[in-house]
Amino acid sequence: MKKLVIIYCSFFLISNTFGQEIKRFGLDSGYGFIISHSQALKPLSQSNPIGVSLHYQRMNLSQKSWNACNCFHYLGLQLSYHNFQNPEVLGYAVSITGTFEPILWQKKSRTFSMVTGLGPSFLSKVYDEANNPDNIFFSTPISFLLFLSPKLEYTLKDNLGLHLAFAYNHISNGGQSQPNKGMNYPMLGLGLSHFFIKSPFPVYGKESISQDWTFYLETGLSTREGEEGRAPNFSVALALKKPLSNINGIGAGIEINKDYSLEVEKNRWEALMPAPFISHHFLFGKFDFNQRMAWYTNKPDNYHDFRFYQRYVLSYLLTRHLTLGVGLKAHGHVAEHMDLRFGWSF
Repeated sequence: MKKLVIIYCSFFLISNTFGQEIKRFGLDSGYGFIISHSQALKPLSQSNPIGVSLHYQRMNLSQKSWNACNCFHYLGLQLSYHNFQNPEVLGYAVSITGTFEPILWQKKSRTFSMVTGLGPSFLSKVYDEANNPDNIFFSTPISFLLFLSPKLEYTLKDNLGLHLAFAYNHISNGGQSQPNKGMNYPMLGLGLSHFFIKSPFPVYGKESISQDWTFYLETGLSTREGEEGRAPNFSVALALKKPLSNINGIGAGIEINKDYSLEVEKNRWEALMPAPFISHHFLFGKFDFNQRMAWYTNKPDNYHDFRFYQRYVLSYLLTRHLTLGVGLKAHGHVAEHMDLRFGWSF
């Protein structure tokens, strides 16, 4: 009997050790403005979006979860409603996003974090040549919401927190249909968090990060709409990166883009677009969020007037060498397309 009690108590302690977690539910409100990133969008950008969102998050406090990004982090789902306050033309958006929120700084009752989210968005008003020709922001009722939001939270008491957040939101269909100017709308938000389960943070040591340069090969795959229907679009990048700290790194490389949806006069080599780039990397263990600035050395004459483009890539290290992620290519504030990306580091 005594042995059974000892075994039971040991099992109970082990379960608690590996089962430590934090669960919370959040309610947020927001108010913002629409960025008019071209002359054609200025008449549509005079309204101020308002929104409300519900957020469920869970933080696993185990060593394994910590090692995934060398930080404590929340994973969650967010349901949001954004009204663009132009019901006849822009309507509203209802979105469901998966979220990742690493804790960047914490002291007593104050916490600073960075929330990122990506997911499908239903739009009540989209472009229609006959009935809604002015809405050149959106052309498909199902698009994608991508956002980045720094957040400062203050714990009022054990199970209640008050937070202030600034969110940069972007909605587009990833270049799947035109017109697709995409909407960029920053919002300032205020919200409350209720903690259902709350445990103290354990203390883990950060894994040492190599300061060496790392070479990697990466490819991106998607399709784009052309005059003859959908056509493949892909890119190949050869690059290197170097961590400067636990969360920051720099890099450079060259990317070759090939878009079969573009018209050419003589042969497909005209649509081959080499582009050297420089990059900055936010590094969270196995997660890498990098931002690249690239310059076209060659592009088709009928493509567009931009000489530079940005690519934003969020990737996760699946194995020692293999990464899987998503990317967004943009020219200034105009998103062109999203793609699926695979990488191999050497």
